[in-house]
Amino acid sequence: MKLEQYRTMWGNLDCTDGVLARSPYHEFDELIPVLKDLGYDGIEIPLKVLLYIGYEKVISMLKDHGLKCTVMVFTDNVVCPGEGVLWGGPYETMKPDGTLSGELYTKPCAGGEQDRQTLVETHLQVWKECVEQTYILKRVHGLPLTLMVSHTLKDYFTSEMAEQFFSEALKFEEANGYFVCHETHRKRFLHSPWVARDFVPKFPNMKICADLSHWINVAETDCQDADLNSVIRQIAPQVHHVHCRVGYDHGPQVADPRAPEWLPYMEGHEKWWDLIWSCQLAREMETGVEVISTMIAEHGPPNYQQTMPYSREPLAHIWDINHWIHLRRQARFQKLIVERERHHPGVGSHSTSNVIPSKTQGYNPVTSL
Repeated sequence: MKLEQYRTMWGNLDCTDGVLARSPYHEFDELIPVLKDLGYDGIEIPLKVLLYIGYEKVISMLKDHGLKCTVMVFTDNVVCPGEGVLWGGPYETMKPDGTLSGELYTKPCAGGEQDRQTLVETHLQVWKECVEQTYILKRVHGLPLTLMVSHTLKDYFTSEMAEQFFSEALKFEEANGYFVCHETHRKRFLHSPWVARDFVPKFPNMKICADLSHWINVAETDCQDADLNSVIRQIAPQVHHVHCRVGYDHGPQVADPRAPEWLPYMEGHEKWWDLIWSCQLAREMETGVEVISTMIAEHGPPNYQQTMPYSREPLAHIWDINHWIHLRRQARFQKLIVERERHHPGVGSHSTSNVIPSKTQGYNPVTSL
């Protein structure tokens, strides 16, 4: 089992609210060499941002610096390549051979659409197109893609609508060899642990991206909640990718997980993330197939991050917070997985992530874990 750490582009570039986050970097070609020097394995980037920057430039820079990527897609809103407003667009799709098709990406549903069949079919078409186009970039143009993350459907979809979508989507993934992780995110269908508790068991082949900061917020609880912990234990075996952000009862992101008032939440989330690693290790030992565990730290810019009134100055430095989480997860992997697996001959796991402290890195609080 190996750990690979990817750095989100959210809050790190001017075009992804890096200015609001007070990011020390501004442009893609400025950031990528820094991430390589800091030891990251790759980046996480929305498909539409990749197209906005230019896929040739993104692929070239990633290859030149030996970095991989995970790509995010969405089934609605202005973050879809078939819509304008944000990050350019609408964009032109590619043919299977990688040349431009002359056709635009599908436009997502407009707000207020009431016809349930239209909603399901349009979300599915937008999603299929984005997944397929990303894999064309991989297959034809050499995008060093590890996996995809999907913000899937809306929270108001009925179970019947979601079942119709996922029945088709998972068949599409399997038939084409596409690796897509559906995220537990507010606003999306898997926004709530209670929805996931009843829905996910119907689809044992669904791959999940766990962002548990949303669930603690939606459930308006803390990390000791027995019912929430039960659901997390239930879905953990299906988690393949993790978004490491620390949420709390009343929001999806604490101001600074290093602060003493928030450390109990940080440690609570870490126990959940550790559980996911344990399930991944069990999967590896059961199948004999090496598991590559991937993650990003995803504390975001304002308005995710709390700010001072009027000045909108972030209450903590997002760049340092995320890097601290990456460093801490790397150390936890070494302790919990690498050291433990030395007692299992033939498994031979090791951490492939080699993240080092940045020049601005802040303090490391004493914790109980």
